[in-house]
Amino acid sequence: MYTILVYLIFFTKVQSFQFDQFLPEQSDSILNFFKEQSYQVERALTSSYDRAVQMKNSFDNYVEEQKNKINTEINRCIENVKDKGRQIADSFSYLPTEEADSKLQNPDVTLTVPARIARNGYRCETHTVVSKGYLLNLHRIPHSKNDRKISSKTILLQHGIFASSADWIINGPDKALAYVLADAGYDVWMSNIRGNRYSKEHAWLKTNTKTYWNFSWHDVALHDIPNIIDYIIKLKGGGTKITYIGHSMGTTILFAMLTLRPEYNKILTGGYALAPVVFMSEFKSPIKSLAPVTGNVAQMEMLYGSHEFLLKNSMFGEIVSSCNVDYIDNKICKNIIFQLCGENEKQCNETLLPVFVSHYGDGTSWKTVLHFAQEIVASNKFQQFDFGPPNNQRMYGNDQPPEYDLRKITLPINLFWAQNDLLSSEKDVKMLLEKLPSTTHAYLVPDPKFNHLDYLWAIDASTLINAKILSSLQSTFKDQI
Repeated sequence: MYTILVYLIFFTKVQSFQFDQFLPEQSDSILNFFKEQSYQVERALTSSYDRAVQMKNSFDNYVEEQKNKINTEINRCIENVKDKGRQIADSFSYLPTEEADSKLQNPDVTLTVPARIARNGYRCETHTVVSKGYLLNLHRIPHSKNDRKISSKTILLQHGIFASSADWIINGPDKALAYVLADAGYDVWMSNIRGNRYSKEHAWLKTNTKTYWNFSWHDVALHDIPNIIDYIIKLKGGGTKITYIGHSMGTTILFAMLTLRPEYNKILTGGYALAPVVFMSEFKSPIKSLAPVTGNVAQMEMLYGSHEFLLKNSMFGEIVSSCNVDYIDNKICKNIIFQLCGENEKQCNETLLPVFVSHYGDGTSWKTVLHFAQEIVASNKFQQFDFGPPNNQRMYGNDQPPEYDLRKITLPINLFWAQNDLLSSEKDVKMLLEKLPSTTHAYLVPDPKFNHLDYLWAIDASTLINAKILSSLQSTFKDQI
């Protein structure tokens, strides 16, 4: 290319000096030569430019084609994501479809007490009572399923140890005492003891502290139940009469309250003690063997910062581990309950075992457990908490804790007991009966195998327990509307 340019320059210069005159005979051929060379150069340049343009166009087309392919793939991917999103949204929210495994296998295992009551068609209310800072939640069935009139006839149900208000509805609408009483026209209230799943909160204390868990059933009897009764009367009116029905520790609380707060003998209309636990001289359950060491175990647990007694985490929990609701073995679990509470194959509804296990085992304080252990060791005494001689002197002014004075009880009482109850023996019930007023009635459940938990879930609860309670309540509330 450079050589050709030199030729062109040279040719131009030659023309300016009239090169054709210098060599006249050669001028035409030289001019033709350079013209031919100039044409060749021009053609070469034009051809290279065309090829360059062609190459550029080809590259531009390739880039555009790839860009279109990428855009197409991106749009396809976006549409796929939208389709998947629509499918997910439709499956959960928009379309009336139902997954095969979407239903609870047994709702009563999972649902709370208010939810279970509402699910069975009854109205349920939750009321909160503050007692010494503990936020106690009460579950209320104010009327029957079909009648919305709230009666002045009021029942307060108090559960036992490690339990909750769930005890009173476990047997279902036709047999569970809470439902039966509501259908009979009573305004039913179910309390929950401080520290259980429904009354865990405190207005100012942390729930993992010794200060929070420093209570026994004595404190419940002295403060909580009276505050609950006062709340109900204030809500319903001064003329409201309340009958108290307790099971197991619920009876312990009743008798302690009536001696510590004797004014409630006149405030209450009556008291029903199902499987009364007051004297424990003939406590037949194998749990009795643990009583002497409970104090040492409690001290060790509290030394390591554990002030709540969780049944599932205790040595007792290891024994009943087969009753875990996740892998429950009905036969083993049933036999363990029989060993601890009394055997009664006839009244045991095995389908209720998972429900019972899922709602039983709520935490309580070590002090509550230790107080019962002291009662077992003390045998024939129903006494306040034993802090040991030095601290008893500080608390009571005596080396020994004072006994609850059952002579202060004037409230009409109905005792329900059973021959096969390993936690509430005939001897101890009769000892209690002797110390109560002459207005007290004792009812022996007409089933020789009836045990401590059958009051809550017996197959024949309607005839063995409920019918007797209902007939007795008629006379208790004979002047009430």
